[in-house]
Amino acid sequence: MNFKRITFAIFPFFLVFILLVVTYFGNQLYADLNGSVGIDYSYIFLKFNEAVPFWDWTVYPYILAYPFWTYAFFAIAYYHKENIYKLLAMIIVTFLVCGIWYFFWQSDVEAWRLTSGLFLNNDYLTPRTDLNFTESIVMWIYQAAGPRNALPSMHTLMSWMAIIGLRMNKNVHLGHKIIIWVLALSIIISTQTLKQHYIIDLIAAIGLAEAAYWSLRNSKFAKWLEKVFTKLNHKLKLDWDGVS
Repeated sequence: MNFKRITFAIFPFFLVFILLVVTYFGNQLYADLNGSVGIDYSYIFLKFNEAVPFWDWTVYPYILAYPFWTYAFFAIAYYHKENIYKLLAMIIVTFLVCGIWYFFWQSDVEAWRLTSGLFLNNDYLTPRTDLNFTESIVMWIYQAAGPRNALPSMHTLMSWMAIIGLRMNKNVHLGHKIIIWVLALSIIISTQTLKQHYIIDLIAAIGLAEAAYWSLRNSKFAKWLEKVFTKLNHKLKLDWDGVS
């Protein structure tokens, strides 16, 4: 196995990680420190939102999101060097859009989480004391990540990016395709059934991802990223020439 088929993607992946920390977690921290209360977008497609059930068991694909995105990124890199830079360009732009949107137009899903039945007396500060194991994991997620940064849904965005990566790589092994499609769709669905996002958050994320795909897949920005990282990888002897 030629490990340079994935090692060349280490620094691009590190850039994605840094952007995620800044745009998502940075905005969460900023909102918490400033006591920012975001906009509740439940009124958009309200009847749909009210019809969505709470399924605590869908927390299991949800908590696989970060290792899944890592796996998908390197799986896509393994099959096509050029396409990972196209995907990187899309991720950079969409992350920046999300970060700016969260900063200026923060959103909030606290009321949505309350409908999960995990709280007493409709009080967000008072969780039930008889939570089962799965419900406890959901509560941990609620407490670890505040009810902000909802619109667009970055869980949906990154999962859809994985699907876009498959669409750009027709030669991906069937096993990888099945894993990526199943986990990506499961994570996207779980954003709704865990009361983490409203349907508009999902729609906005997919729309943003698709807009990035159609506008950046053949962009000069993607080619510039490939040039910069290829030069760096050459120096560190991590480059892959695209040949098996």
